[in-house]
Amino acid sequence: MIRRMARISVWGTADGKSAVVDRLYGLGVLHVETSSDDAARRPLLERLREQRGEVLGLIELLQWDGWKKLDDAFIEKVQSNLANGLEPMMDDIDRSLDRIHSRLSNIREIRESAQGDFAELRRANAILARARAFLEQERSARGETAIWKLSRREQHFLISQINGELDFLPSGHEKPWFRYHSFDLADGSSYLVTSASQEVLPHLSAVARGSLWKPPRRFEGKPFLETLLQVRQILKELPARMRGGKQELRNLSSQWGENLAAVYILLDERLERLLMESAAEENGEFFRLEGWIPERDLAQTADALEKDFGNAVIVRSRPPDPSKDGAVPTALQNGPLFKPFELFLKLLRVPHYNACDPSPLIGIFFPFFAGCMVGDIGYGLLVLALGWHLKRKRPGVLRDIGVILLFIAFWSVAWGAVFGEFFGDAGHRLFSMKPLWVDRAHAVLPVMVFSIALGGAHVLLGIFVGMMQGFRNRNRHLWMERAGTLLFIVSLVAALALLRAELPPAFFSVPVVLLVFALVFLVRGGGVGGIIESLGTVGNIISYVRIAAIGLSSAILAMVAGTFVDIFGVSVLGLFMAFAIHLLNFVLAIGGSSLHAARLHYVEFMGKFYEDGTLEYKPFGRRRPAGEG
Repeated sequence: MIRRMARISVWGTADGKSAVVDRLYGLGVLHVETSSDDAARRPLLERLREQRGEVLGLIELLQWDGWKKLDDAFIEKVQSNLANGLEPMMDDIDRSLDRIHSRLSNIREIRESAQGDFAELRRANAILARARAFLEQERSARGETAIWKLSRREQHFLISQINGELDFLPSGHEKPWFRYHSFDLADGSSYLVTSASQEVLPHLSAVARGSLWKPPRRFEGKPFLETLLQVRQILKELPARMRGGKQELRNLSSQWGENLAAVYILLDERLERLLMESAAEENGEFFRLEGWIPERDLAQTADALEKDFGNAVIVRSRPPDPSKDGAVPTALQNGPLFKPFELFLKLLRVPHYNACDPSPLIGIFFPFFAGCMVGDIGYGLLVLALGWHLKRKRPGVLRDIGVILLFIAFWSVAWGAVFGEFFGDAGHRLFSMKPLWVDRAHAVLPVMVFSIALGGAHVLLGIFVGMMQGFRNRNRHLWMERAGTLLFIVSLVAALALLRAELPPAFFSVPVVLLVFALVFLVRGGGVGGIIESLGTVGNIISYVRIAAIGLSSAILAMVAGTFVDIFGVSVLGLFMAFAIHLLNFVLAIGGSSLHAARLHYVEFMGKFYEDGTLEYKPFGRRRPAGEG
């Protein structure tokens, strides 16, 4: 359901504004609309916002994630170590941030240097390793070795040029030394290793045109074989050096992460209070702060302010007035049974304040539909185990999903008994299990008719909710269009029932009269579009046949798993194949049933009444994580 809100005005003396704001902030129930433009004009607020963002960025860089371990005692300890006053406190924080940034920069430089060295040295090792045999062979030769990065075509040209020049030397002249070896690396680059005497080197350099490969700078001038040994030694040491950088980052995170998180929370709280103060209008010696508050918290808030400030503060409240107030913030309030189903509304904009909260209806029908699609006692028990495991998590999305799965498990087991399924037909094979209603794997038509009837009831409920919502909000077009659609569907159902019962034609005057009234309401409420919408509603109802289709596919796949045991016997292969099919079917059953049940709610059901709001209830107050202690 949606909480009833009240417009509240708090009046007080200007010199007591900060104290009143602090008290309201501590109560954490007042929703105040602030303007980001007004806040941006105040340099202190803007600096505070930027510093908060910088602290959060540092926490992410440190990869610290211990928010749940924070408690109020530690946050208060950090606050006591900071300077009094907002600006001195921010100056203290800036100096600490500078120190952390400096250490982070050093760690980053070490890591980047190590990563760069690693890549460079790995390539040098690959090149020298491929040239090693040739270099060892030429170690005692009279030529000078060099490595050139040349394509295969360039290598052929270079070798042809050098050999051609050597062939034209006069006879009787000692032929200069020139030998070579070529190889390719895994990345496709080609290299040429040469051993040449001093007479050949100038020609070699001229033809190669600056393609000489050089080892990393620290090894320049050293023999290649010695360089190879040193490169391999450094490569062995680099991983430890890189791990040292990671360890230093972890140490820095352990030293500063919790403190930075506490500072972030303190900055966030201070920013929230300043924003609330900026929203208060001052008029000479007085201020006025307006906002929204749930009706149930109104008396408690007024009593707390009167107790702390007496006659120095005046509180006035009134119900929302659409002509004056504009958008009213929406606050959802559901009991523990249906609160997890508010998760479905996270994908949508918040419901309108005067609209219906669909969470309880989703809580009733979503597990019912999903359980009907699963429809297997064995799978239902597995869903129960999964849901129970997730329910034990801390409050959050996973816990909500766990509660939802428990509802689905209940209906899966119930529908499994109705259809007589326990891991497909394993229940029938082992325990002679019989369905309480029908075997959906064989009686397809009754299950399909039931699914469509179920869809009709669900859609009609959505239309009825939309009609009542139109009445409540005095929206003539909405309630007349929904009433016309409701009468149109009822007239069709009545006509089909009369045909089925083979009653005399005189009885058909009832659905005809209903149809005439339906057309009148549709035209008055939505015009031609209303008639088209009502025809689309018929398609919405028929689409509920997917409940039978998904359930039928799941039942057949579960039966297929049993046939592998029939074919291969009670063997390792037969049991493995049956287990694999059941596992696949279980995943598909959970995913398919949840997805299609959600689609039926988002499109076919909620589309008949859901109205978006523009403002979500976000009270100013402390949002510290609940510590484990």
